[in-house]
Amino acid sequence: MSAGTIVRQSDSTMDGDTTRRIEELLDGGFSAASALGEEIRHRVSSGDFEWTTLLGAELARRASRGGEDPSAHVFLLDRLQTALAASEGRQSLRALLCLPVSVQAGGPAQTRAERRLAHLVALGHRPADIVPAVYGEQLGSAASDEFKACLLQELVLRGVAVPEHPVLQFFGEALVAEGHPLAPLPLYLLPAERALLRPPHAPPDWTWALSPAAVERQSDQPGLRVSPEMRRRGGAADPAEITVAESAEAMSAAVRHWVEESNGVVAAQEFWSASAVSPDDFAVVFERLPLTAWPAGETRVRLHPASSGRVLRVLLTAAVRSPAYGNARFGAYGRLAAWRSLGGLVGAAPDAPIGHTARLVEQAHWFVADPSSDWFCLVAWDLAVAVLRAGGQEIAVLTATDTD
Repeated sequence: MSAGTIVRQSDSTMDGDTTRRIEELLDGGFSAASALGEEIRHRVSSGDFEWTTLLGAELARRASRGGEDPSAHVFLLDRLQTALAASEGRQSLRALLCLPVSVQAGGPAQTRAERRLAHLVALGHRPADIVPAVYGEQLGSAASDEFKACLLQELVLRGVAVPEHPVLQFFGEALVAEGHPLAPLPLYLLPAERALLRPPHAPPDWTWALSPAAVERQSDQPGLRVSPEMRRRGGAADPAEITVAESAEAMSAAVRHWVEESNGVVAAQEFWSASAVSPDDFAVVFERLPLTAWPAGETRVRLHPASSGRVLRVLLTAAVRSPAYGNARFGAYGRLAAWRSLGGLVGAAPDAPIGHTARLVEQAHWFVADPSSDWFCLVAWDLAVAVLRAGGQEIAVLTATDTD
């Protein structure tokens, strides 16, 4: 018997012992599952990635045989993936890619898991490690195209320069040729998306996402005061509602999951004015719009002017986050939904390239309003965005709310 054979047998014995220990923990009920969660943290922090691979395989095996509540398996796999994603380095990334994406193979559950995993990988690992492991010829090349497509967009949202990585550029071009749903998204940040980049002196916990506590202050600019002079100038404008189902659907894209998966309510409306409205007088015209979110008799709140970048952050935060009930969209499909909303708000054609939509976004004047009426649930899912399109004759307003 060769020395190599002895080593392999020893490794096999160790693997068997580890697997039996994992089985004991998994069979031990709630207290053992809690201990397993702590064990995951310890093993990952100590670099024992063989153990994590064995645990992932055992979770998948148990889920595939059925007859057990899968929620515990889902929880433990999520915890294992999160721990490995937060542990920077190629070894932990390779271990993460060796895990099953989901304990429920195929279908919507796996698709959601792939999108979540792409988000975690982009958040916790460096492009220098991700590119060869996922898109190169190494272990991660077995990852699904859906995972790779989502990860590519997650990297774009984090400011990664795709042209510096030819394999990323090539994969992105392949998605266009295949007609993948994410293919319309550019492989670079558009002007409004530069607000997603970390400012030079931002605190460590800075994020472009707007926290639920900020929903009443979604603009970073002072509110507009309506003066008598503004009322005199804006009195001639008398916008009429022209909303059609197709444009309302497009405007609502960023918050559609609030309605489809939760208790959300959305109102998307368009108006046309025979006389052009000046951005300086928009607040007084906004007061007179027949808006669903502010029924007759309710006092309108003060509007705040907003940059295109600020509005992009409002919509992207809404698109990426989970509603009160249901699933998050994460970065890739959240970005797609946010740009569909922006396209609807600025009146872009449904099939318009996103680059064209981005130019219209920069030509428009943007506002946000505090969600102050009884129409809003005021829990943690509220937004109110208004836009005066280029030319001053067209106005669009998107309001949404959700509750548990």
